[in-house]
Amino acid sequence: REEGKNGAAPGGEAAPPAGRFLIATVKGDVHDIGKNIVGVVLACNNYEVVDMGVMVPCDKILAKAREIGADVIGLSGLITPSLDEMVHVAREMKREGFTVPLLTGGATPSAAPTAVKIAPEYPHGVVHVLDASRVVNVVGSILSPEQKPAYMREVENKQVKLREVFAARANR
Repeated sequence: REEGKNGAAPGGEAAPPAGRFLIATVKGDVHDIGKNIVGVVLACNNYEVVDMGVMVPCDKILAKAREIGADVIGLSGLITPSLDEMVHVAREMKREGFTVPLLTGGATPSAAPTAVKIAPEYPHGVVHVLDASRVVNVVGSILSPEQKPAYMREVENKQVKLREVFAARANR
């Protein structure tokens, strides 16, 4: 469908959103600067963004994701306990039968902790997003039926290598 000015389709009606993105800072954490930037960047690229704010418990995140039909769930956290909360959310997503990709961001879930602790808990794609400037490409790749298989293979291969490095260090 061809778009006109300001994301509108020809004839003036708004173009449908590129996808629904739910984002929240996990329970116990109040960091939201990066999360807010992610929301703005995605909204400016025609994604519908639902930002639940800070200190959001897992059950509320998953209930809202179901309510809005989220295509992607994003979790943010700055402090160390946030990593454990993200692991909990990933486990609950699996237990409750979610199949949408899970994105992690913030200072706590760097690539290695995401690969070692979060990704093994959820089999439908866990991707660490280094910074807000990369989120549009990441979300576009994981929502594209053509790009998703190769992109997720690449992410999973990197995560396997990070887990191997972690295991080798732990066994020293």
